[in-house]
Order: sequence, then structure tokens, then C-alpha cells
Amino acid sequence: MPVDLGGRKRCMIGGNVSTSAGGLRYLRYGSMHANVLGLEVVLPDGRILDALFSLKKDASGYDIKQLFIGAEGTLGVVTAVSISLAPKPRSSQIAVLGLNEFSKIHRAFVLARQNLGEIVSAFEFWEKRCNEIVVEFEKYDSPLDRDHEFYVMIETRGSVVSHDAEKMDMFLECLQDEGIVDESRVFSETEAMAAVWLFRSQMASAHTKSGCMYVYDFSLPPKHQYDLLVATKQHMTSLGLYGNDDSPIKDITEFGHVGDQNLHLQVIAREFGGAVEAALEPWIYEWVGSHGGSVAAEHGLGAHKGKFLKYSKSPVVIQTMKDIKQMFDPRGIMNPGKHISCA
Repeated sequence: MPVDLGGRKRCMIGGNVSTSAGGLRYLRYGSMHANVLGLEVVLPDGRILDALFSLKKDASGYDIKQLFIGAEGTLGVVTAVSISLAPKPRSSQIAVLGLNEFSKIHRAFVLARQNLGEIVSAFEFWEKRCNEIVVEFEKYDSPLDRDHEFYVMIETRGSVVSHDAEKMDMFLECLQDEGIVDESRVFSETEAMAAVWLFRSQMASAHTKSGCMYVYDFSLPPKHQYDLLVATKQHMTSLGLYGNDDSPIKDITEFGHVGDQNLHLQVIAREFGGAVEAALEPWIYEWVGSHGGSVAAEHGLGAHKGKFLKYSKSPVVIQTMKDIKQMFDPRGIMNPGKHISCA
């Protein structure tokens, strides 16, 4: 299954389709939009839409299945799916890097695409405080021996162990030559790689244990990705909500999928509601929209984010979505009050 999620033990294929799940290896395999070949959908009027094709190439009319991928159940109920599977890799390895500047993360990404090419399957990052929170609340060992301002995790998936290892060595040499990394470590044993992935995938869980978590799922152009964290800290500090030991906000952190421009921002408060929530919303959505970002990268709109869609989509786009919803579901019976219905 090419789309692999941190919530793989709890999610279902139908939900993956309805949210257009991206997952941890989006960089290599894309989202459900790229992997679904066909769908069977029960429409709001009871008709069965049979678009359950298995062809990879088909230009005969509108690609109707794409309307239902990411629609969050607002246009119909997905009852069957045809998915393009990927070969299981014969070779896999993970490199974890320690860096002292965010800009070096993007340079490392460019070099990874140049030197590792087609075998790169994931490129993740997290900052220092995220690392500390996982160590403290999940009791996992840090993947590197020393503390760093930023961490990067790169996974490769290929077919020849010696070939892939050689490419990784050349890549790490390039990083060293340009002075990008302060520490690096390669993991190639199955258990060791699983432990690194567990450390990364438990990042959200660790944050929930550290306090009352407001979590945001955005896409942003590379030049503004770290600016979001800085701007949020500055905004909250200016309002007296962050920066002191007894401030209402304990932590503001960021991690995400650099390869697909997706960031997760966590604001850890001492309690939900009140001044913290009022200061965050809609300010944070306005900031993301004004910097060319998306207010929902991979977690969808649900019941909450529809009203913020205007910050990253034009009025014409939003109205077109509403027109599609009205055409398929004029009585508004499919997942009412969710997605585009609350925009």
C-alpha cells in the first residue's frame, strides 16, 4: 500500500479516500489522488456510480473519481476502491541529520533529490523542542547522540542494497563538504529503522501528553515555513501569552514533511479556550493565507476549518465547490455541516 500513515492501525481505506490521505511517503508515492484507479460510490439519490476501473491511463471524459477523493463524504459514500499498489522495496535505509539552521534543511533537500534521486521516499524534519518532548513524554531515545536545533530524517527505498548505500554515502559527503550537517547517522537494520519511524510518528502523541494541544496542518512555500513558527511565537509573546514560565502557552513547536511543503504547528496551552484560542484564530489562518499557503494540507476541512477556507481559496473556487455539492446533494444529507457546507 503506497500511502502509509502514522495512524495506519486506526484508519480505513474509505477514510483515506475521503480525506485524500497523503501520509509519510507522499514525496515518493503521492496522495490517494495519485494512487486510486477507480471508485464505486453510492450517490445521495441512491444510484450507484460505477467508476471502479483498474486502468492507469484513461482520457475518456472527466476523471469523475477525483471529485470524491478528499470530499469527506459530502458527495457520496465510497463502497469500493481500486488502488495501484507499489512493489515492496528490497533495500531501505534511513539517515538522521542534525543541523543548526533551518535554511540548511532546504539545501539538504535539494542535494537529496540530486544525489539520491528516485530512491528518496521520505524527507521529514522537526525542531529541537519536538525532539525533547518525544524523549520526555514517550521515553524514547533520541536518534542522535547530541542536541541540535533541527533534525532531518531521510528514508530511501530501492532495489539494490550496495547501490543505495553508495548513493547515501555520496550524499552525506556532499553535506559534509558544504558544512550543512553537524551530526549524521545511518540506520539500515529493520528494527533500528522501525525505532526511528516510531520516534517520528509518535511526535503528535507526545505533544498531547505535554499539555492542551492546538494542532494546525498547513502547506507553505519553503521560504515561509520557518517564518510561521517565528511569527506565531512573536504574536503570542506580544499578547503576553507566551515567553514566561507561567505563561498560558507552554510550547510552540513545528515539524513536518519538507518534501511536500506540509507543516504541523503545535501550540501547547495550559488549558483550552479563552485568550489563547482567541489569539490563534483566525490570526493564524490569515497569516498562512497571506503567505501563499493552504489552511488544510492533509487533515481536511471537517466541521471546523471550512470557515477559514476563504484565506487560501478564491471566492470563485469556493462557489464552484458549493455548486458541485448542490448538484450531487441538493437536500444536503451527506455529512451535513462539514467541509464546503460550512465555508
